[in-house]
Amino acid sequence: MPFKKVNVREEIKKRMEEDKDFKNAYIQADREFKLIKEVVQKRKEMGISQNKIAERSGLKQQVISRIEKDGNSPTLRNFLKYLDAADLTIKIEKKNADDSANKYTTV
Repeated sequence: MPFKKVNVREEIKKRMEEDKDFKNAYIQADREFKLIKEVVQKRKEMGISQNKIAERSGLKQQVISRIEKDGNSPTLRNFLKYLDAADLTIKIEKKNADDSANKYTTV
């Protein structure tokens, strides 16, 4: 079978238009990815190592590595321990109309 080059972005867009469950799952996964990516970026900016986060949180360094890895969804308990160890917090705010593109909704 010959190799077929696929435009991944176009395939995702097409699938999101056709399948509301896929769209909702994709949006949710993207939000999780962005949140964890931002937390890791902050940790690095503050010069805190994974080992230091592990030491402060009581979690193993391997758990910290998994939390930061793409495709992994940490437990809320472990994520909060991570945030505390990094001296970070999450601020909860009501969404405004401009945030509607990022909203997790059923289509």
